[in-house]
Amino acid sequence: MRSKIKDLPGRPRVFDHDVVLTKAMNVFWSLGFSRTTYAELENATGLHRQSLIYAFGDKKALFNQALNHYAATRVQAVINQLEASGSPLDNIRAVFSMWVEDARCQAKPGCLFVNTSAEIGQFEPAIAQLIENSTQRLIQAFAQAFQVGQARGEITTQVDAAALARQAVAVGDGALLRSKTSTNSAFAEAAFQAFIALISNK
Repeated sequence: MRSKIKDLPGRPRVFDHDVVLTKAMNVFWSLGFSRTTYAELENATGLHRQSLIYAFGDKKALFNQALNHYAATRVQAVINQLEASGSPLDNIRAVFSMWVEDARCQAKPGCLFVNTSAEIGQFEPAIAQLIENSTQRLIQAFAQAFQVGQARGEITTQVDAAALARQAVAVGDGALLRSKTSTNSAFAEAAFQAFIALISNK
């Protein structure tokens, strides 16, 4: 989607709304809400402060939109992978591989939602609800993948699919938070490999 703003005197400036929002999202992902400044956002997006405010609202409003954008892109990509055709166990492995890449990324390590939960917690109910809604969608997608994998004999049936789904998300959240605080992806990789080994019948 292309948007038009009055950036400087003269003709209005046209920019790609989603591209700018992705760039802003990456800044928040890297620095968190509190440490992100308008200077950082200006540098990343190429738009001046007043242009950002005109197009997206103040920093808090921009942050909220960035979180929604993360849900619509990154979280949705994980759900799409879990719902893809083929082996459910392979799809779960692919999701963990996606998360390992996030853990390895020094510029924006971990998960934006996990990082935000650690920074803000329940102090912003609307943000907490957005994260909770996305988490529940993720759990549901995992549960469906586990259920199908169990029916195919790929995944252990010793634990209920819904419980495995909650555990998978908990392992992911903990491993990605650890990668954010330690800047070491090895912990996440080991945690994911151990989880796959525990659930796999292959």
